[in-house]
Amino acid sequence: MTDKLDKAIADVAYILDCLKAYRSIIETGDCNRCDLSKECNVKPKLGEIVRYNCMFYVAKSPKNKEDAEVLFP
Repeated sequence: MTDKLDKAIADVAYILDCLKAYRSIIETGDCNRCDLSKECNVKPKLGEIVRYNCMFYVAKSPKNKEDAEVLFP
């Protein structure tokens, strides 16, 4: 009985760790959402994998109130 419980707890902890890592990736932005993407020299070429957690990333400012609420709840 405790083996099943220990496994269930470990599975939930793993899922939580994965979700935390995913949130970190989303919050650091990527090349597709960068405000400097048009003039960036390090942006990957079309078809290549975009970067996340880039040291040059600049968040786009929201254009209207609805976008601001989505980006900054």
